[in-house]
Amino acid sequence: MAKLIGGVDEAGRGPWAGPVVAACVIIPDSVNLPILKESKSISPQAREKLYEKIKRKTIWGIGMASNREIDEAGIVKATEMAIKRAIENMPQKPDFLLIDGKDNFSLPIKYKTIVKGDEKVDAIAAASILAKVWRDRLMMLFSDMYQKYRFEKHKAYGTKLHRKMLIRFGVSPLHRLSFEPVSMVKRNENSILLHVCCGPCATSVVERLKNRFNNITLFFYNPNIHPRKEYERRLDEVRKLAEKWNLKLIEGKYDIRRWFKMTHIYRHEPERGKRCTVCYAMRMFETVKLAEEMHVPYFTTTLTVSPLKDEKCIFHIGEVLSGKFGVNFLEEDFKKRDGFKKSVELSKKLNMYRQNYCGCIYSLMERKHGYRRSTVEKGSIS
Repeated sequence: MAKLIGGVDEAGRGPWAGPVVAACVIIPDSVNLPILKESKSISPQAREKLYEKIKRKTIWGIGMASNREIDEAGIVKATEMAIKRAIENMPQKPDFLLIDGKDNFSLPIKYKTIVKGDEKVDAIAAASILAKVWRDRLMMLFSDMYQKYRFEKHKAYGTKLHRKMLIRFGVSPLHRLSFEPVSMVKRNENSILLHVCCGPCATSVVERLKNRFNNITLFFYNPNIHPRKEYERRLDEVRKLAEKWNLKLIEGKYDIRRWFKMTHIYRHEPERGKRCTVCYAMRMFETVKLAEEMHVPYFTTTLTVSPLKDEKCIFHIGEVLSGKFGVNFLEEDFKKRDGFKKSVELSKKLNMYRQNYCGCIYSLMERKHGYRRSTVEKGSIS
């Protein structure tokens, strides 16, 4: 009696959520199923047709290991569990297995591993199709249960869209906590990246945020500040504040020429005009980009604590950037509830340097000279 050879493959080793699914397929000698000629580079629709054909004409079994089992045992051991379950679910057991890949498993049936086996053995190719379509269909069901994660789009693989949804909404019951960036997002679930314009403005804002976030990271990114001596002075105050309150501080690049290039066309604009809008957007863009890289789910800015800043404009920029990067923007007017008054009191109490102008060269000229912005040329920026 001829041996029954089962082809084995899995789907879902790499995704950040959901189970790993294994399939075992025996193609009877009487069945003509040239899967290898059709299984590569086929459309999802063609794969679905092959899936139904394989189920009708072969002996097969499907097994799964959950995301929790993956976290507890590791992906290789979980894959082994899924393979064993696939074999158990077969109406007729194989005598020998051909398994895609090169992992070592502890199985009740002798086997041989074949690297790129789905390209060399029809039974493995058939198992590959069964496992993939089965898992994809399962992820479509999960997408109805967890709609905000858009599992129907990425099937839980590490796509840009999945990353955005994960950072924005946090970890779901389907996510694999042992996988990055899931574990990083989990660690950062109650974290916020705070753009800081200066030490005094940060005081009352940090005090307010401490009641809501376990982890606050300060981001000092202000290439608008002129001259360099003023920039260093404000940065030094933020360093002292971060050290006093035991907060992590990230210092952005002081690229004043880039800032000037972006705002120079609006040099004649008054305070709170288009130049300020560009300046807000530039600093908040770098903040949300860093928050995404750090897998921090929230970002905001101290800018709204100042009575001279347009909070509605800042909120609009935050909303747009939140949509683009998938990081939640904490929309809060920090000058409300005496936020600005408290910042003044706290900065005095902490003996902090408190500047008397916004920071850019144009606001400095307004303070000093009653301003003639047209006299400020590119060459004057150091």
